[in-house]
Amino acid sequence: MTEQSWTPLFRTPTSTITRVLRSPAFLHARERAAVTIDSAAELRELAEATERLNHVNAPLSAVADRVSAAVRFLRATADGLDNGVRTAPNAARERLVVAGLHYLVTPDDLVPDFRPGGYIDDVLLLSWVFGAAVKELEPYLDEPPPAL
Repeated sequence: MTEQSWTPLFRTPTSTITRVLRSPAFLHARERAAVTIDSAAELRELAEATERLNHVNAPLSAVADRVSAAVRFLRATADGLDNGVRTAPNAARERLVVAGLHYLVTPDDLVPDFRPGGYIDDVLLLSWVFGAAVKELEPYLDEPPPAL
């Protein structure tokens, strides 16, 4: 057996979601989320910044219902902090939601939002985040999930 006969003929590319998760913009968003999750004022500020974005048109319309649920989650968490209630059974996933929204409102990320197709990376990241934090966001969706 020669050396070339077992060498792969292709190199596995890095997936787009892996590139987004490893991007400096998302790493920065995660750092900000660690501080934001404990501040009612910062949670409300992030909720307002998120609501100012245009969720009606593509590509953000693909995740608009989940973004709205995440904004309601932020406001409920802020209200809980104001009332001295901070139960965090799933703190890591809650911070992940906050980081995803920070990434969304930051215009200079992996694909800058002002460029054509600039929200594609945001939608990809948010889809992944919302999948990971489905149980945290479920109570904040407009419609209850269908019965199985």
